[in-house]
Amino acid sequence: MDNKTYVHILTDTLFKKNFLLDKLIQITEMQEKYITLTPPDMDNFESSLTDKEIIIEKINELDEGFEKIYEHVKEEIISNKLNHKVAISELQNLIKQVTEKSAKLQTLELKNKKSLEIFFANKKKEIRDFKKSSETASSYYKNMMNQQLDESYFLDKKK
Repeated sequence: MDNKTYVHILTDTLFKKNFLLDKLIQITEMQEKYITLTPPDMDNFESSLTDKEIIIEKINELDEGFEKIYEHVKEEIISNKLNHKVAISELQNLIKQVTEKSAKLQTLELKNKKSLEIFFANKKKEIRDFKKSSETASSYYKNMMNQQLDESYFLDKKK
């Protein structure tokens, strides 16, 4: 293959990565909606995690391929910048888009992480409150049962 083909493959790889990042952003935004629903839709949230995992694996594969091909043509691109001026410009533009989308994705992920932490803290509090009220009710019933037994004992003794 000639170097123009390799440069085209690099460009195509970045287009695919851009597309996959768009899908990741969409899924992450949907996750935000699932978390903020009352009650939160944890089933759909979990299934979206699986979808994200698949996309992330594809992005990692694209990154590995991009690195290998770039190492192969790096010398040619650097030494003949004028011959590849348009391609370099296009690659730079695509890399800028990828970087912006990655930053947006990180921001969304942090926001979702905070929302999930709040959700789990509330659930933990609910469980703790339920456990406490259950223990209180159990203690009350035990005390009531013991009082009834003690009273009947004294009544029987008086007879």
